[in-house]
Amino acid sequence: MLMNWPERVWIYSPVRVFFLRRQAERWLRLAGERKAEKVLEIGCGPGRGARILVQKMGFGRVFGLDLDPKVIRDAVDRLSRRLDNRISFFVGDAQTLPFADREFDAVVNYGIIHHILDWRQAIGEISRVLKPGCMFYFEEIYPPLYANFLLKRLVRHPSEDRFDGPQFLETLGANNLRLLDGVNTRSRFGIVGAAVKAFP
Repeated sequence: MLMNWPERVWIYSPVRVFFLRRQAERWLRLAGERKAEKVLEIGCGPGRGARILVQKMGFGRVFGLDLDPKVIRDAVDRLSRRLDNRISFFVGDAQTLPFADREFDAVVNYGIIHHILDWRQAIGEISRVLKPGCMFYFEEIYPPLYANFLLKRLVRHPSEDRFDGPQFLETLGANNLRLLDGVNTRSRFGIVGAAVKAFP
């Protein structure tokens, strides 16, 4: 589902960059520094998260995917020459990822899954393209945060089949993604965490 104008303002704001950096710091505290040569970021927007993944988390090469051709054009235009050999952007749908099984050393979700119509399919695709023993890093919000009286009139989200914390975590487990110790699962508003894909 494509974003509306208030969400576009948010993804281009410096405040969002602050939160992207903060999520990366949390992931590093949870999982430690992990070598990841080939990384997929779903819902990459204008590419700020991809730069943080290379610069702060030390990932080798990041492939940023987004449904919106306009933000992908912006991401390409904003990419600095010194990072253009480490970051690539392209249009794609997280519900049907155009990659082979077990292709990535990490997959990253900066708060995109709650935008996806078939979010269970997207989590299945994330697991499919992730190598066993490798990490899925995620930030997600739940309906009490984005579907409350005020925000549901401002932002655009699917209204059917939305997930809460237990549903999200159950779906991770059903797709062989095991939550790391130390992830706070108690909030009713959202979660920042990491899960490792178990070996078969």
